[in-house]
Amino acid sequence: MIFWAGRTKKFVVSVVNSNTLKLERGFLIYGKSEAPRITQKYVMQVPATDEAVRRRIAIRNPYGLPKTFRITTSHPDIIKITDQLMSVPPMGKLACEMFFLRSSHHQQTIEVSNLFFNKQTHSDFQTLLYISDAETYVQEEAYSVTLVFEEL
Repeated sequence: MIFWAGRTKKFVVSVVNSNTLKLERGFLIYGKSEAPRITQKYVMQVPATDEAVRRRIAIRNPYGLPKTFRITTSHPDIIKITDQLMSVPPMGKLACEMFFLRSSHHQQTIEVSNLFFNKQTHSDFQTLLYISDAETYVQEEAYSVTLVFEEL
């Protein structure tokens, strides 16, 4: 995933014939990115242990029809989603189960990470959950999840 908060990027793609080394086609591609619209915010305590910690949050379907959502995270090395595809009944909600990992390797990743260029303490870490339509991959919502790691 490429993320440039509120920026536009230009890319030049060249297609070259490998036999003749001649330029066959050139493309100018524009990409625009906006920061996701945060619709829910969660703060979760993660105990000081090297074991995975399980938590659940509710995924809601605001539509009058059944809908299948794909749940992804901005930091899959730290948050593991148990079931990334969820079929939620009309106007209903289902629990999304996830695991948080805090091993010495992941703690180093957390200390180095600097999401949205904000200063973060070593014990707090912000990540995003993206809720997208499973068929079209269009993002419906984004949840902010702040993990508060208890000290050893």
